[in-house]
Formats: sequence, structure tokens, C-alpha cells
Amino acid sequence: MGGDVRLNLLLTYEAQRPAGPQPWYQTLSHLLAPLGVRTFEATSGQQAVELIEKLPIHLAVVDSRLPAISGMNVLRLIQKLRQQSMLPPAQPQAPSGFQFRVEVQQHQEGDQRRIEVRFDASPAPPKAAGPAVILITPPQQDQKLLQEALKFNAFSVLAEPVDVNLLLETMARALRRFHQNQWPA
Repeated sequence: MGGDVRLNLLLTYEAQRPAGPQPWYQTLSHLLAPLGVRTFEATSGQQAVELIEKLPIHLAVVDSRLPAISGMNVLRLIQKLRQQSMLPPAQPQAPSGFQFRVEVQQHQEGDQRRIEVRFDASPAPPKAAGPAVILITPPQQDQKLLQEALKFNAFSVLAEPVDVNLLLETMARALRRFHQNQWPA
């Protein structure tokens, strides 16, 4: 898949999961792989932070109950790294914004004019370095957890059990907001 990777997605979850139907993160990986989405999985906060520091992660789904470094602490570290601009760029550095050039040529033989207009709408870089974060919380999250998630710029907070359709919709909203509805890579 090397050349046609369009999005790097980090999925975190607790390592010990009860046996049963296919977990949401496996379903998501299988659904998105044909679209050029490369998924990276982490079962601890430390693994998640290492992946975020090493790779250009565009979107992260972080479980708030990760061992060692909790999901909220991962979110705090991402915020701190954003402020220090120590994250790898989530997309190649390209000219940002719009380039607009008008060239007018007037011939001396009368009133003939040639107007050439060029407009280059390169996609703007994401609003913040690093990934947009969707936080997964226990079914009964408290108000303090939601406030902390907002404080540290979580894009969205979803409660377990994870509804894959709702998660896909939330990811699509994140792409629209942070990457102008374009594939970032």
C-alpha cells in the first residue's frame, strides 16, 4: 500500500478485550484499508505517544482508559507537542492558501487585450500540527472528563460501546474541518 496511503490513522484500545464479535478497531481497519487509510494500533499510552512522535498521524482515536499513560494524558501530551511544534507534519509542506495571478497584455494595434488569469487553490495545511483526536470514554463518563477533553482540544468524545458508523461520521467531520474535505497525504 506504500504509494497510495492517503491518511494515517492511530487507533488505541485496551489490550484485554472480552471475547465476542469483532472489535470496532478491527472493523474500522478492514473498512478503511481499501481507501488508502493506513492504521496504526497502540494498546498503551506510551505506544501511542511514540507513534505520534515518529509518524505523521492525521487522525487519532484514543481510548481514555489506556494503561501506563491514560488517554487523557495522551491528549495532554499531544496538546503540549502541538504548542512546541515537535510533531512531524501531518502533510507535505506545500504552498498554502491561494495563488492568484492576472496578466494583462495590450497590443498597440487597437483595443485588443489578452487577459490571462491563473488560480491555484492548493489545500491549506491543517489548522494545528498533529492529529485531530477523537476520545473514547467509558459508557458513564463524568462531566470533568468531558471538560478536560475540551480543554485539551479533543475533536470529539464518543462513549463505548463504539458505534462504527458514528465513528466514521465523526472522522469525516474531522477531515472536513482540518483538511478541507481532502485526503491529507
